[in-house]
Amino acid sequence: MGFSLIIILSALAILILAFVGVFGRFPDNWEWVGIILAGWGLAMGAPSVFQMMLGRPELLRDYDRHVRNQERALVIFLKNPPLGEKSFWRKLGVRRDTIASLSASFRISETAKVTIPIMHARIYSDDDPTEAGSWRIALPPTFSWSTSIMVAMWDDKKKKAIVLGDKIRGPVELSAGVYRLEIIFLMEGEPIKEFREFIVGDKADDLVWIKPHQSASDKGGSQN
Repeated sequence: MGFSLIIILSALAILILAFVGVFGRFPDNWEWVGIILAGWGLAMGAPSVFQMMLGRPELLRDYDRHVRNQERALVIFLKNPPLGEKSFWRKLGVRRDTIASLSASFRISETAKVTIPIMHARIYSDDDPTEAGSWRIALPPTFSWSTSIMVAMWDDKKKKAIVLGDKIRGPVELSAGVYRLEIIFLMEGEPIKEFREFIVGDKADDLVWIKPHQSASDKGGSQN
């Protein structure tokens, strides 16, 4: 991006000098040379600058529940959305870049007590036929929420919520209560930190996210 900016700035400088020549301070022949060079520089440099500025990857997060038959889980769905088909910049050739490296880690606490220290999160994707999840993935542009992180799932036999383990520790059971999730997404080396609260109850349907700015007692509207 720095090289493209140098090209554009140099082209603009030449263009300004060329227009200064129109007022008699620059030879006529050089005026045309300057205008041609400036136009060439802008034409060469502008598309790549637009792509780098407007085509940068974007990580969208959606905190939702997975519900299928008796299965219940708290999930964070992820996607890197393409530019819209009607986007002006898309018509000029700008495209959303792929997230080359995406990983995530989280910890869970209850009031002032850390229940689960920093844990590396598995990232699940439709591109993974084994459904085993990965610790680090690439995320190309897509309109679908086909990538996800499972924070906690309900174990109907144990009647408890379970947080799956990582490469260091095994699964952890969560008793009934209100928990705070601190998650850090590492997108191409840049951290994105978020906080979210969730409820664990005595049955599967009580495993729900608490919406931001909503009290834990208002469970009726928190099942999103």
